[in-house]
Amino acid sequence: MKTMIKRIVFYCIGFSFLFAASYTIHVSGLKDLNIKLRVPLFSIYLFHFIVSLFICVSFAVLETTKKWSQQLGFVYLFTLITKLMLFAVLFKNSVFKVENLSKLEGFNLLIPVFLFLFLEVYFIAKILSKK
Repeated sequence: MKTMIKRIVFYCIGFSFLFAASYTIHVSGLKDLNIKLRVPLFSIYLFHFIVSLFICVSFAVLETTKKWSQQLGFVYLFTLITKLMLFAVLFKNSVFKVENLSKLEGFNLLIPVFLFLFLEVYFIAKILSKK
């Protein structure tokens, strides 16, 4: 139980640091290059922060249950699909209805996706490798 709590605190710190550092660097880079995006960058970062943290914390809890510990790989596949669908539903008006989304804007949308996905997969892989 103590190690699970330590891991959850570690996940919170890791995702919080990633959120703060990457968002700050991303916005600073856009300001320096004088680029204006028509998409809600902060909301997109916040979405990935919350959902990725939730997934990792859930897996830390599910790992301790005998019923779910053997199925975590399949559960993770389901969470990835659910995360994509939730993103599409939540951002359909602010991202998907933007006319002629430029390649630069599309690239800037993918930056938080891959940053948080990298950390999420790292933590999940550590959980799955214990089995």
